[in-house]
Amino acid sequence: MRDGPPTTRDEKGSVVPLVAIMATVLFGMAAIVIDAGEVWAARRQLITAGDAAALAAAQEYAIGGSGCSTVAGDYLGDNYTAASLDTCSIVGERIQVSASVVVAHNFAQILGRTETTIDVDVFARYGVATSGSGLRPFAICAESIGFTAWQSSYHSTSQVFRIMYTKDSPASCGSYVPGNWGIIDFDGGSNSNSETREWVENGYPGEVTVPGAYEGDPGAFSNSLNIDTIVGEEILLPVYDFASGSGANATFELVGIVGVIIHGYKANGAQASRYLDIQFVTKVLSGGCCDGAGAVDAGVMGIEICGYESLVDCS
Repeated sequence: MRDGPPTTRDEKGSVVPLVAIMATVLFGMAAIVIDAGEVWAARRQLITAGDAAALAAAQEYAIGGSGCSTVAGDYLGDNYTAASLDTCSIVGERIQVSASVVVAHNFAQILGRTETTIDVDVFARYGVATSGSGLRPFAICAESIGFTAWQSSYHSTSQVFRIMYTKDSPASCGSYVPGNWGIIDFDGGSNSNSETREWVENGYPGEVTVPGAYEGDPGAFSNSLNIDTIVGEEILLPVYDFASGSGANATFELVGIVGVIIHGYKANGAQASRYLDIQFVTKVLSGGCCDGAGAVDAGVMGIEICGYESLVDCS
């Protein structure tokens, strides 16, 4: 038996097992971190793909198709080839897409874990559009002959209607509004003609919510708005059911969003003879839907994601 402190060889013999243990722990932790990162990235990608699948299904149902049987699986696979569509179901106007993906582990296998299965439930819904962006500022009276014919046809007529834009609003949607041309000032600011022209050409970039009160724009309905740039395009216009005030103090009560194609226009000459020739069309847009009490169904449907897992706000 040897007395006294351990020799250098004794110390080395004690350290080697400790290093081995620590290395195993460190490698294990590194494996968990790396594989956990892959699981997190896969989950984010699966949610994105699930969103695309649910919205595609909602859009198909909104136009009278069968979204679960036709497009949900295709959109899921297009956005994440490794994902599997487990179920797709519809209750009322709410769609549930359940999807999963198996993530193989490259490092955690040393700890006995070879793979992780990720599941996600995405809920979407569709209904009458209650908000949207990209609207052009030309308001349409809900009581105009063209719009009432569109509504009476259950959004099926392809007739082209002439909508007048004069400096007085039509009396059928409230009193006359002197000095206003039926053009909406979406952001309520002191917008210039150049800003209105930008909205005409490219659409208002902000969100327009209906029902809601918006100011009128006293800017003239004229050739300076470059209406020719949107002839033949499918665009969105606001629908109002009441107007009051005058000029820059005019207020329009917007109640709906409608899709149209502009076939012609007159924006010069006598103010009483200026107009848009439009054909109404049905459209589906990504935006708010379903909650707006009082919103008019003008043939534009909205689709939106409304929940994940059990966190559902799709009432």
